[in-house]
Amino acid sequence: MIPPKKILFPVDFSDRCRGAAHAVRALAQRFEAEITALHVIEPAARAVTRDRQMDQAHRDMKRLIEGEFSGCKVQPCVTRGDPALRIIEHAQVGHFDLIMMPTHGHGPFRRYLLGSLTAKILHDARCPVWTSAHLEDWPLVENVALRTIVCGTDFGSRSKEALKCASRVAAEFSANLVVAHSIPLYNSVALPEWRNTAERAAEENLRKIEVEIGISTPVEILYGSPASSLSEAAERLDADLMVIGRTHVASQSAKVGSNAYAIIAHSPCPVLSV
Repeated sequence: MIPPKKILFPVDFSDRCRGAAHAVRALAQRFEAEITALHVIEPAARAVTRDRQMDQAHRDMKRLIEGEFSGCKVQPCVTRGDPALRIIEHAQVGHFDLIMMPTHGHGPFRRYLLGSLTAKILHDARCPVWTSAHLEDWPLVENVALRTIVCGTDFGSRSKEALKCASRVAAEFSANLVVAHSIPLYNSVALPEWRNTAERAAEENLRKIEVEIGISTPVEILYGSPASSLSEAAERLDADLMVIGRTHVASQSAKVGSNAYAIIAHSPCPVLSV
């Protein structure tokens, strides 16, 4: 739900987590949202180890909140179990509006990586997920500045919801909204007639969705794979956020499309998947 009033922030107390906390704090302050910082401890065999883990987690949580969330309303939560299952359970039971987390890619190839935990959250979460391979690099700022938002659409089951969400975010931040659709190229050279036909069909589909929603935005027709073409468009337009739709486990398809993973991993800006 946009604007979010309840943000779930899964934490592991790493440097990536502390960097991502800057983005969580800025967004929470912008919308006066309540943050729940959730840490999940994976089960340990020995009771003494479990006690030590819990004590350390509470100390780490206290330091994180005091160091990163001054002036915010934060609810700490430390629990045990499978991290992905606990995060999804917490998000559903607590009726959270948004989950924010980094992708946890590592090293120089991090933009090509998507952590298994993040992948599971994207697969099962019913609320929007804000994530990025660069979320941990978010600067310490008081306000979120979104000037340009790109909404990638494939005319799938979630396209309309993604565009609705993107238009609401754009309205909240008085940002420019650009809708983009990527047409795959099956040959290195496409006939001009084929390109013209494909572009007209895409534009007609986009305009139909916009009429249903009641908005009108600039349209970018791209060529190539969705991940690379949307990434290039976001970089060229200096986008601050990309919004995409993703398939939920409860919908007809129980698998997030591979394009969603690739788009998130390649995007030069944070991605809000709906």
